[in-house]
Amino acid sequence: MQPSSHVQCTEAFYKSSVMDELKSNPTVMPEDRKRMLGILDRFEKQAIDQEQMMDMSEEKHLQKLHLQQQKQSQHQGTDELRNNTTVQGGSRKLTPKERDELIRKAIEEEEREANIDILASEGQKDEQMNPDDFEEMERILDQEHQDMISRFKDVDLDQESFESIWAKLNHEEQQEFREKFMISGRMDENSYEDQVGITREGTTVGTSIDVDEEESEAKTLLKEMEDTLKRGSTTADENSKPVLADLDTEDLRAIRSAEISELVPILRPWWETEAEVAGQLRRVVTSEDVMDNESARLCAANIKANDTNKLHKQTFTPSAIRGKFVLNEEVILRSHRALIQDVEETKKEFSASTSVPLMVRAPHPSLIYHVVALLFTYAATIRVLNGDLKEEPEQTLAYIFDLCPFFGPSTPSPASRSSLTNTTVETSQLPDVEDFETTLAHLQSRSLNSQLWKGDTLRPDMLSLLLQDLILIMTRLSRCLRSIRELKDVFLYCMNASSQKQRLYSKSVLHRLVKKLEFYESYLQSDEWMMRSDRLDQVKTEVIMIIMRVQREMEGWVKDLESVSKVQGVSPDSTATGGPRSAERILIEELPT
Repeated sequence: MQPSSHVQCTEAFYKSSVMDELKSNPTVMPEDRKRMLGILDRFEKQAIDQEQMMDMSEEKHLQKLHLQQQKQSQHQGTDELRNNTTVQGGSRKLTPKERDELIRKAIEEEEREANIDILASEGQKDEQMNPDDFEEMERILDQEHQDMISRFKDVDLDQESFESIWAKLNHEEQQEFREKFMISGRMDENSYEDQVGITREGTTVGTSIDVDEEESEAKTLLKEMEDTLKRGSTTADENSKPVLADLDTEDLRAIRSAEISELVPILRPWWETEAEVAGQLRRVVTSEDVMDNESARLCAANIKANDTNKLHKQTFTPSAIRGKFVLNEEVILRSHRALIQDVEETKKEFSASTSVPLMVRAPHPSLIYHVVALLFTYAATIRVLNGDLKEEPEQTLAYIFDLCPFFGPSTPSPASRSSLTNTTVETSQLPDVEDFETTLAHLQSRSLNSQLWKGDTLRPDMLSLLLQDLILIMTRLSRCLRSIRELKDVFLYCMNASSQKQRLYSKSVLHRLVKKLEFYESYLQSDEWMMRSDRLDQVKTEVIMIIMRVQREMEGWVKDLESVSKVQGVSPDSTATGGPRSAERILIEELPT
């Protein structure tokens, strides 16, 4: 019974294998299909014969063997001795092992026939190929081999630099290397594929691989980022709400970098629009020298000036390139009391209809600097989040708490939980800050140690921009109040968020901070300590002095950069055209960005 079951299993297995091969490969040639079906038919016949041999008696089995031997003797002319031996050997019943061996030999025979057919078909294909093609192929391979030997003659691969080896590769070899190792974009920080290659003898070898394609991809990416940023920009209408561009934190950091910020327009906040209408910002036309200095700065930052100018022409109009807004110091330094005739007009200007109670006790002298620090933080957060504070409200709060040293979810005292008046007690316990320079030092220290800001506000260009934002907000009390109220809206939005969403800050903490913002509102609207005093004007003057100092530092930095370039013997355009790498790195280290 065991041999019969084995035959059935092997029959089903090989039959299934052949049928699967025919079904899975519909493109099989008719000759191959016919051969496979023949193999299947022959194997089935052999299996049927073996089953019949198992079922027939010994007498019938011997008769069948005699008939087979007679046929073999007729066709092959075998002698009598071989016939007798065959009869004697076949007069017994096959064992299971012998039957398995018979099946194995049959399968091997079919495989040999299949291999012979395959080799024959391949031989026919080879015969169809022209011998001249073989010679041409061998000649090309030999030529490539000799070219490779000549280019890498006397080159020690263990000692040579990557740049030298890369320059010796031809176009196809470089492309094969990139595809094999799945390299896309820049191969190192200086992007040898984007710069002009320099041979060991100092001669230019042409532009790098796929420069046109990479430039096209870069332009497409910048165009998409520009369209996204336009969706997040505000209009001149102060009642319009900005829309946050679909960018994450890393994208926004890249936008603020020197390379991207020169190519795409950045959000223009609402206070700049108001200041331009009020004449507090004036437009100046930059000279050619300023543009040359800007190109030198981009070159020092490892940005190709020629490519940047091309994208400038596509993104901006010529007037936008040559013009910029600067503070109108004459209007900025004018006392706010000289602009407003009386208190009633002031209240109308910033819509004093509010439920915030009036301040009844004298505030701490440092309170004005705490408010200014919060306004500075508000402006920086608006910049980094591209105008929308409610897209990720808890992330907005994290940015504010991480930068402002005087406003955060600290543990409140028991006496500071009940009313707005008690908040004055808590505020009076804050650190004493006597001037804006000390306040700015606290802000910069927090920025340097922050995981979110990572010292961004310490960069001279960023610091100058944020100080300008601060002075424009402080120029009118209505802007200060609007900034505080927008922050309060974010806190209220977080407090009223769905309870199903996990909160980073509890409602009690947010409620306490909302009360603190209302205290700031009350302070800004107070007649005795704000509207009828020159406290805000004094702080505004301090901020102007800091702005002038930062601008002088930036001018000195540019001069130092030029002097370093002269000492290193590097022209302004050398870094953009593949100049000495050592000098280029020194210039990058001097950059604050």
